[in-house]
Amino acid sequence: MISSATKNAGTLVLEKTKEEILHERILELREKIHSEEYLDSAIQRIAYVISTKLVENPEELKLREQ
Repeated sequence: MISSATKNAGTLVLEKTKEEILHERILELREKIHSEEYLDSAIQRIAYVISTKLVENPEELKLREQ
């Protein structure tokens, strides 16, 4: 019989292992999302892309009627 403490210890080791395996880029982005400046910039880029799509091809972004 395995105690719950042993099960929890095993889980913690697995989670740490998964974290260590993450690609450097993912870890970098995790840090960036806590930056207000980065988020503001990302939102502006998304808004720019959507605005450009609306101007170039408004039909592409039209809501579908159900």
